[in-house]
Amino acid sequence: MKLTRPAAAAVATVALAAVAIPAVTQSRDEAPRTALVQAASSAVTTSLQPQPTTAAVTSASSSAVSATSAAAPSPVVATQTSASKEPNGASVPDGDLQAIANAVDEALTGDTPEGAMENMPTLADDSSKRPTKEHVSRLFEAPKDYQDKPQAWFNQVRALGGEAVSVYSDSMKRDIPVAVLPARDEFGQRVEGAPTYYLLNGAGGSEQNTDWLVQAPENVRDVFKGQRVNVVIPMEGAFSYYIDWLTVPEENIYYRGKQLWTTFLGEELPYAIEDYLGANDLRAVTGFSMSATSSLLLAEHYPNRYAAVGSFSGCAATSTPLPSFFVGLTVNRGSAGKGNITPENLWGPRGSEYNRYNDALVMADKLAGTGTHIYMSSGTGLAAETDMVGYLKNVRKLTSTQALSNSLTLNVEGGAIEGAMNACSHDLHTKLKSLDVPVTFNQRPVGTHSWPLWRDDLAVSWDQVIKPALGL
Repeated sequence: MKLTRPAAAAVATVALAAVAIPAVTQSRDEAPRTALVQAASSAVTTSLQPQPTTAAVTSASSSAVSATSAAAPSPVVATQTSASKEPNGASVPDGDLQAIANAVDEALTGDTPEGAMENMPTLADDSSKRPTKEHVSRLFEAPKDYQDKPQAWFNQVRALGGEAVSVYSDSMKRDIPVAVLPARDEFGQRVEGAPTYYLLNGAGGSEQNTDWLVQAPENVRDVFKGQRVNVVIPMEGAFSYYIDWLTVPEENIYYRGKQLWTTFLGEELPYAIEDYLGANDLRAVTGFSMSATSSLLLAEHYPNRYAAVGSFSGCAATSTPLPSFFVGLTVNRGSAGKGNITPENLWGPRGSEYNRYNDALVMADKLAGTGTHIYMSSGTGLAAETDMVGYLKNVRKLTSTQALSNSLTLNVEGGAIEGAMNACSHDLHTKLKSLDVPVTFNQRPVGTHSWPLWRDDLAVSWDQVIKPALGL
């Protein structure tokens, strides 16, 4: 089965148009003023109403971690202070036309083979080989980003009262940087025996400074202060889809060796970091964009392990033509210009057994009867107020040129991607409902593939689904 030429051409046209638009334009005093585009849509707002308990949560949060707040400076919100370098979505737009051309060629010419992959990894759960806190060590220097500069999260996590650590991966034979916000009570004191909440970054990750702690530090602080939950954020894995690859990519600024993320996230990180934190055996996981698929797969590959899963603006499917096309665009960006990387490098031919094993829509039946509650969300791709030039200029304080450039990127690229994610989300929601899997679907009438949605999702999903599932 092939992706039809009209379908591929339509997607390619949108993608080409998107990367042709710069993410931002450097501020110049002499830049001509651009007429403002009038806001024509409502703001990005949640379609889920807060529960009555939210007031109590807010009251409890207002006095939380006072000791930490007094000792640490307020986190700097990168999206407000670094406008000239600001990423709008899950990664930095880079105008990688070759990646699109390669993905189009693969989509137009590739068949969908049948048959199993003989080297499909076998997941193990041998308690005698589980990592312990001995695999965790303090991280004293920030890893480098894609521009060979210190990754910004390293300072942010400490400003939030957390720790930068590394967790050794036996499977990948290297230390993986991890941000940790230990559970604290309302007085800011460390708490043991608390549940653990794993947050996965999107496509660009910390390597492009598009992670949770750089793009949403105030949201992370406000949602979790005084909540008696350990928050753990792996800070490597850009463009990897956080699964076990069948091949080893050439090392570069993004891919630093073996890509065995299912093993690390499912079998190594939890045991090591939860032992280190003195956590209990309750956990949840959330991802957005690329990692929305990954968060679902973790719960499907390890049934009954996660009390709840958050999937923001994601596409569960990976084994059908159009979703596979978007996967190809993502993973090939991680090649950093060193060769061509396709979805086949991750899971073999489209439609193969290992590909379907890493298709969260196909694997959704593994969630049936587990009690895992799913929170999922998507916008429609239609512009919200936060995507408009007027908002970006007047509220975000960008120059007219910057605001226009950002708005174009959000509306063309972000709108097209979120529209596709919206269709994927409805497919997953339909299947989950048919399986009687408890699911909360936040269906927004507007919103592009961008941070305003995910910041809102972090709070709404916590109040509505994640926090109750963790017994808090």
